[in-house]
Amino acid sequence: MSEAALPIRIRRARPDDARAIELLHRASVRELAVGYYAPALLERFLAAGTLDRELIDAGTYFLAEIAGLLVGSGGWMAVEDCPDGGVRARIRSVFVHPDWARRGIGRRLVLHAESDGARAGFTRFELEASLSGVPLYRHLGYRAVRSYGLTLPDGTTLPVIRMEKELTFTALLDAWGT
Repeated sequence: MSEAALPIRIRRARPDDARAIELLHRASVRELAVGYYAPALLERFLAAGTLDRELIDAGTYFLAEIAGLLVGSGGWMAVEDCPDGGVRARIRSVFVHPDWARRGIGRRLVLHAESDGARAGFTRFELEASLSGVPLYRHLGYRAVRSYGLTLPDGTTLPVIRMEKELTFTALLDAWGT
């Protein structure tokens, strides 16, 4: 089925979605990131927890569903401690179920989060990309800023790439629905 034909419904996550989101994250990481990271490191990452309940509480975390089946998740949050003193939105916690990977679901979730952030007044976005997510974010116009290790609670580090994007005027008009 083509990406345009997928009947994807995107809705705001609710607190009672937490368990299903965690299961989605585990399936996504275990199958889609294994070619980029050692399985033991992925298990340490999962043990640290991937669900940020603050995003759900803020109403900035979204779920992608097809026929009621959870197939993806992703959201954003405001970041005020930027190195340049500005305020940005950070794309967070984008995961796609491996059975639905590479069908445009991650792209749609990121664009939805950007649109929601733009409606809240943000034009600058950043994210910490897993190595498996970098191709998607590059395709969406994000540029790599630096590579580093994200320190997990057990002291191990997960290699990630910080990426940034500034929305264009056209993208802002699309986000505002004009």
